[in-house]
Amino acid sequence: MELFIQQIISGISIGAIYALLAVGYALVYSVYNFTNWAFDAFMAFGAFMALTAIASFFLPFWAAALLSIILTIILSVGTEKLAYRPLRMRKAPRLFMMISAMGVNLTIVQLINRSYGGTFRRFPVEHVQPIFVGNVSIGRMDLLAGLISFGVLALLWLFLYRTKWGLGIRASSIDIMTASLMGINNDAVALIIFALTGVLSSVAGIFYGIKYAVYPLMGLITIKAMIASIVGGLGSLPGAIVGSMILGVLETLVSGYISSTYRDLFSFMFLIVILLFFPNGLMGKSGEEKL
Repeated sequence: MELFIQQIISGISIGAIYALLAVGYALVYSVYNFTNWAFDAFMAFGAFMALTAIASFFLPFWAAALLSIILTIILSVGTEKLAYRPLRMRKAPRLFMMISAMGVNLTIVQLINRSYGGTFRRFPVEHVQPIFVGNVSIGRMDLLAGLISFGVLALLWLFLYRTKWGLGIRASSIDIMTASLMGINNDAVALIIFALTGVLSSVAGIFYGIKYAVYPLMGLITIKAMIASIVGGLGSLPGAIVGSMILGVLETLVSGYISSTYRDLFSFMFLIVILLFFPNGLMGKSGEEKL
């Protein structure tokens, strides 16, 4: 029983990281109907910026995390301005947007690889003893990662449902052209959305790097976030969170009771089964209400 509880806690911890990434995918897709494949490069960039700030400039963890978030926001917003906005202005097919995103992703990852090399790096933070509740151990960093991840998601929810600009983003997710005619600035909406994805990818990259390792291709884990987003309902923010929690717990249970070798196999099998019975995902919305 203790092992089962331990696996559930670990699954929730990794699920919280998946949720940050899945929500980032859902935000972009809900408004622009294309998948931001550069998102995994943002995650790796954020992790390396925080690692460099701590290892080379000896900043405390909170300052390094803040610097990483700011730099990743600049990268994300810059990508939107240089790689996506010109295509949007020309009303290019969304396939071209995805190809552009892939180009940005490859460019950033290769630059990171050239700058830092392809070796795995441990995050330079002090590892403290876990908290024991009976025979169940809870990693302090796992607990911190979960609390901060859920805190960031809660703040995002408050922004989307309790602010004027949040209303503008939700209106744009329904019909961006009509929202523009009603006075909503499309460029400002894009700026806010990509700034938010910069925050989400940076936080996810930092905690994933602490939990596992930091390396140029660490962003490939975002494919799991894509699975979680599809399972929950692509374009649905609550669905992205629910899908992430389910996937995180499923993976840890498979790793703990079967073998970590089959973890990815079960993840993709789970996606296929869900789509067979729920083509729009567990919480998929109609085109009229995607957020």
